[in-house]
Amino acid sequence: MLLACWGALGQTRDFLTLSGKVTDSQTGESLAFVSVNLKGTNISIVTNSEGVFSLKVPGTTGADARVSISSIGYLTAEYAVNDFLQLPEDRMLSVHLLPVVMRLDPAVVRSVDPKVLFSTAYARVRWNYPSKAVGMTAFYREMIRKGTTKYLVLNEAVVDIEKASYSGYANDKAAIYKGRGSINYDVTDTLFVQFQGGITAALDLDMVKSPFVGTTLQAATHFYDFSLDGIETLDGKTCYVVGFRPKEGAQPFLFIGKMFIETESFAIARMEFSMDLKGREEAAAGEFIIRRPADRRFTVEHADYSVNFKEYDGLWYFEYSRVDINFTARKRRSLFRTSYTVTGEMAVTDHKKGDFKVVSDERVRMRDILSNRVAAFTDEDFWEGYNVIEPDQSIDQAIRRIIRQLRRREEN
Repeated sequence: MLLACWGALGQTRDFLTLSGKVTDSQTGESLAFVSVNLKGTNISIVTNSEGVFSLKVPGTTGADARVSISSIGYLTAEYAVNDFLQLPEDRMLSVHLLPVVMRLDPAVVRSVDPKVLFSTAYARVRWNYPSKAVGMTAFYREMIRKGTTKYLVLNEAVVDIEKASYSGYANDKAAIYKGRGSINYDVTDTLFVQFQGGITAALDLDMVKSPFVGTTLQAATHFYDFSLDGIETLDGKTCYVVGFRPKEGAQPFLFIGKMFIETESFAIARMEFSMDLKGREEAAAGEFIIRRPADRRFTVEHADYSVNFKEYDGLWYFEYSRVDINFTARKRRSLFRTSYTVTGEMAVTDHKKGDFKVVSDERVRMRDILSNRVAAFTDEDFWEGYNVIEPDQSIDQAIRRIIRQLRRREEN
């Protein structure tokens, strides 16, 4: 739907194409995800990564009709359709937006366009997040529970991460430093559940670096409706809360959620989202379950996700992610269902100094099952007195129990 058309104007019997390029008037830098709208209509588009847009409008649009070009942090610019029509066919309109200092005024918060907030947050990723790879240490824990109280699988690991730059396309890499786990075969019955790719999935929840949930950034406004749900304080910072949900009739297996966008930098500080499963609970099982017994039917009850970022010295870093997937299994021709919940969460404990690389041979991959790998990284001395995995303990408490070991390792 978004075309980088270098002609200023294309015309058929049915529509006109109005093209332009948007830049910052002070720095000259191209501005991505700027909202371009034919005023008085719902015809709109956003600029691409080079600041270019091509807006198709009806051929009957008058020359005096107005096109609004807006982005958070800049004064809105308006042009007449005639401004585009007067350009040679091999030229596009040059739009220079003037930056302004914004002050949060609760009295006018409701007038902010949530789609513009969404677009601005992603347009500012290159300024708000690291442009170089960052080494991190993280604590990862995953649990598989049958019913509400019986734990089938418990795994914990200290993980080294090579967090890729937000300005490139490289993938994040992770390797296990220490790990341990347990499996309770006594409660498995005839069905044994394993979680594949948990560590990799935890990093893939970085929705600032990864494509927007279920689609691409460019297509997000075509598949999702956005709403401004007020402002909240998160970790001492004031944030716009931008809700999103699939448009009526959109493709299946999109998500319902909200973004917390910091009001000064427009950095994404947190995202919470759940798969829209309404009426698709059984079909969704095919999205999650890789191998299954032929005599069982599965239904996904909910799939919930969250990811947090934290600001250090003016840049925002991946800090925490969590996934919770609940599904039921039922034998064919049986009335009884068994519920299972799979949980994985990762919390960053430290940033490494200098350059850090994960060796390819040590890297964990999406096909890996942690239960099959932790035995190779077991070290009872590392865990010291903390020799039992406590699933009901918060991940923060678990980290505090081993913080001395983690600090000693970084010092060495």
